[in-house]
Amino acid sequence: MLKNKLTSVVCLGSALALSACGGPEAEDGAELSQQSARLTTASSQGCDYEATTVQITTSPPQYNIVITRTGGASCTLTTGQSVVVQTVPLAAPGTVSLSGSSMGLAVGFTMKNGWSGSAATVMAVRAVDPTTLSTTRNADIYCDYMTGSILTGGANISANGTDLSASGTKACKIGGKSGTYWVAKFTDFFTTTTPPVITTI
Repeated sequence: MLKNKLTSVVCLGSALALSACGGPEAEDGAELSQQSARLTTASSQGCDYEATTVQITTSPPQYNIVITRTGGASCTLTTGQSVVVQTVPLAAPGTVSLSGSSMGLAVGFTMKNGWSGSAATVMAVRAVDPTTLSTTRNADIYCDYMTGSILTGGANISANGTDLSASGTKACKIGGKSGTYWVAKFTDFFTTTTPPVITTI
């Protein structure tokens, strides 16, 4: 089982807690009410988790991707504990994928890679420790510089519980190769930082 010390403050996924977690002050108004636009669930080490996307500001638009421990029949950890995995600028992230194994949680989503309107969209892949809810690995997948963006993507832990596959569509080159589809395979995703093997079709 992967164990890591808590390396960052676990913050509640709410607009009120945002400033305490290093984000901007949230604006008042019904339009800034938390909107769980997307939801996905997974289990790890006896506990259940959900991922939600919450809009936190409108000008400029920003979105938090929040992981929350929701319980589980054999879960002995605190239910309702949440962490903001990523704050996404300008445009809502793509559909969030969440999968789990005894090794941990894997989160995948597409997002703008910066505050410029022309910033490319990348595939974000995160490993999250289910005990501490800390992010233990960032493994983003990028297009070659100035060739375009990744359009869609999702990530899923393999049947062995340790490897991970991510895949989707793109309008760019990766590793100098064109093609509409891309697949990235990570070996021992939770315990190494080995880069993925990426193929394009």
